[in-house]
Amino acid sequence: MRRISVLAVSLVSLALSASAFAEGNCPSGYYPIGGQGVQGCAPIPGGSSGGGPAQGGVPQPPRPSGEWLTRWGAVVQSPTSDLIGTSANKTSEAAAETEARRICESEGARDCKTSLTYYNQCVAFSVPNSGKGRGSVNTAVDLATAKKNALASCNDAGGGRCVISHTECSEPVFREY
Repeated sequence: MRRISVLAVSLVSLALSASAFAEGNCPSGYYPIGGQGVQGCAPIPGGSSGGGPAQGGVPQPPRPSGEWLTRWGAVVQSPTSDLIGTSANKTSEAAAETEARRICESEGARDCKTSLTYYNQCVAFSVPNSGKGRGSVNTAVDLATAKKNALASCNDAGGGRCVISHTECSEPVFREY
């Protein structure tokens, strides 16, 4: 009796190992391919490999789960009064310019002109601390770089140093499908 149960366990064990070996460590619905030292897996023709009947059993590439939407910013300036207007996170370049111009004009300027538009970036303004010299406006993909570049291109002719006076970012927005 003991001999029969040992024999039965041995047969079941052999059958299970033979089926695992037949797949060659490939996922369900695939079979091993390759020769000496080269191994891979290929879908079993006509078999189900997770692709479903509509795709003929062939796995499909992943589909995107959404998209990145561009966001715009603008800087508008009055050359006669040094008044400025800025905008950020607008859905179009025109909307960014319109908003920045409205802000510039609300300060009292009537000759506001667009000096800079940007998208999916940050902007930083630097000014001379002494009030003498030339300030700078720079954009970059991140705020730290925009600040660094604005300070590097600013010139304080009064012997002081430049400081960051304004920053804004218009970063892209991810919209899921």
